[in-house]
Amino acid sequence: MTATQRRIVLPIVTFVLFLVAWQVVSWGLKIPIYLMPSPVDIFNGAMKLGPALFRNTGETLGTILIGFALSCAVGIPLGVLVSVNRLTSEAIYPLIVFLNAIPIVAIAPILVVIFGTDATTRLIIVTLIAFFPIMVATASGILDTPSEMLDLARVAGASPLTEILTVRLPHATAFIFGGLRIGVTVAVVGAVVAEFVNANKGLGFLVTSSTAQFAIPQAMACVVMLALISVILYESVNWVHRLFFSWSIRNDPA
Repeated sequence: MTATQRRIVLPIVTFVLFLVAWQVVSWGLKIPIYLMPSPVDIFNGAMKLGPALFRNTGETLGTILIGFALSCAVGIPLGVLVSVNRLTSEAIYPLIVFLNAIPIVAIAPILVVIFGTDATTRLIIVTLIAFFPIMVATASGILDTPSEMLDLARVAGASPLTEILTVRLPHATAFIFGGLRIGVTVAVVGAVVAEFVNANKGLGFLVTSSTAQFAIPQAMACVVMLALISVILYESVNWVHRLFFSWSIRNDPA
């Protein structure tokens, strides 16, 4: 078996064995469905939700993707700014760290009051959660640029902007994708948190409405769908990295 085949086959076999063990334990110990539904129970719960599961998945996925795009639009330029300008870094970086330290779950209801109950609030919550790892990874990559490369660019007469675009950012590509992988997964968390406090549709809404009715298999079906979304998005970022920026993978610290 080749290394590529092992990377595909071994996780699948492990996952299947995990599901089998879960099912056997649920049957053997006769665990009540409201405490720990078995994989079969979760599948039946998904069937009961029917098309509603996929409609709400689409709503949540849209929130995740738009929020993640906004996080990239904010995080990458801000990461470049705080890494190349010491005054800016000293002025705003502590503030950014302070804001990131505030639990989003705690301020989510406040954001609903300020921005209303439409999709804007949900996108703000996703962006606030996801932009920080992207910004930090970008800044780390920019600062990691070897001094020899910077000296060569300056000797060649490169302007500060040219230096960023042709030397610093290419070197930081692997770091940035490391941040994107983290950012896209926490964006899923952000979307769910946003839907817990402000939504009448989406997987987060389905989880809260299902648990309120003690329909735990349906709620777990939504959780499984969220996990699948997270894995697919993570691998999509990896795919983009390998397809368009394969030259940087050997230096990927993640």
